Amino acid sequence: MVVGALLTLAGMVVGFGALFYGTDELAKYFLSLVPLGVLMVFTGLVTVVLTEQRHEKRQ
Repeated sequence: MVVGALLTLAGMVVGFGALFYGTDELAKYFLSLVPLGVLMVFTGLVTVVLTEQRHEKRQ
């Protein structure tokens, strides 16, 4: 999950920086990494939620 968040953050910062600087090809590459990072975060979150142990309350 952390790797996906870092990938998303780096892709957005470098991608938009390159876009504003004028290097469109580099911006396209880094901005295309953002959906992959979001997918990795979502996959990690779903994995954590589905594999979490459920504790039953006993009286």
